[in-house]
Amino acid sequence: MAERAGRPRALDGLEAALGSLGVADSALRERWDKDAWVADWDGSVRGHDVHLLVMGAGSRPDGVRLMVDEFTFEEVRTEHLGELVQKVFTGEARITRSGFLGLFERLDLEVRIGSKTYFASVSGDCADDLSAWARPLAASWELRRGAARRPGTP
Repeated sequence: MAERAGRPRALDGLEAALGSLGVADSALRERWDKDAWVADWDGSVRGHDVHLLVMGAGSRPDGVRLMVDEFTFEEVRTEHLGELVQKVFTGEARITRSGFLGLFERLDLEVRIGSKTYFASVSGDCADDLSAWARPLAASWELRRGAARRPGTP
């Protein structure tokens, strides 16, 4: 991918959010390929190794895809990108478990910004399998390995 003039506006808010979290170097690596762009960042946030990947397109400037380690958020409004990342790392997000009768178990990372709620899911049923930064976001004791399941769940 080649560099291209015209930085995606979504990235400024993300870099500002990383800076507010105490990140010394919040600069994202950006690459363009025709109308699409990708930006990524690796570093430490509050003592945890984190990888962020943002994907967007010049033809769709109002929404991006955000990957925070193993979690992928689809259709994030560009004006919410920085706040979403900030809420994840300040504990203003939560992780819950969902699935159907013990099948298709997944862990859902939920972040609310104004009237909009963003979700990203990963397969699994135990917070112990998540990145270290995500474990404290587990909403309740039943997401810990070895804990009894909620009454009424298999």
